[in-house]
Amino acid sequence: MVSKKTKDNNDLQLFKEQMQDVKPIKNDRVSHKIKVNTRPTKKSPGYSTTDNDQRFSTEHVPDCDVILRFERPGIQKPVLKKLRQGKVQVEADLDLHGYTAEQARNAMIKFMDQCQRQQIKVACIVHGKGFGSSEKKPVIKPLVNKWLREDNNVLAFSSAQPKDGGTGAVYVLLRKSEN
Repeated sequence: MVSKKTKDNNDLQLFKEQMQDVKPIKNDRVSHKIKVNTRPTKKSPGYSTTDNDQRFSTEHVPDCDVILRFERPGIQKPVLKKLRQGKVQVEADLDLHGYTAEQARNAMIKFMDQCQRQQIKVACIVHGKGFGSSEKKPVIKPLVNKWLREDNNVLAFSSAQPKDGGTGAVYVLLRKSEN
């Protein structure tokens, strides 16, 4: 009769033999979000946009409220409520922390174009609260507020829930591309 200890050792040895070629996974979470690399590299101070790309001007930027909210006419109220409550699946995100106004502009152009190409419905843009700016007030936040209002592909946006950045981020509802 085989003792329990011997059986356990045999099972362990058999398990080790079967697992010898297995490589451990780094994490067990699945992410469906699209990460867009918009960080300028050290070689280039920013991304070059075409000279005739007049989107997202950095001039004449009005101050904005702490909580950002915008909607185009015709958006269903339940959809807006879900957006404000963060009960929508964010498919892509962009973090603009540490960007200059021009770098943020170029990153936004690239990001919004990629969202349209990939049929992204909901995005999250982290603009920060401005605590790191020299005047301790937001610089990128009012720009993002202005740019999103100017973009016809943006149906609505709302300040994010605290878990996603609070008033330092916005959820953006995008129009379906006609491609």
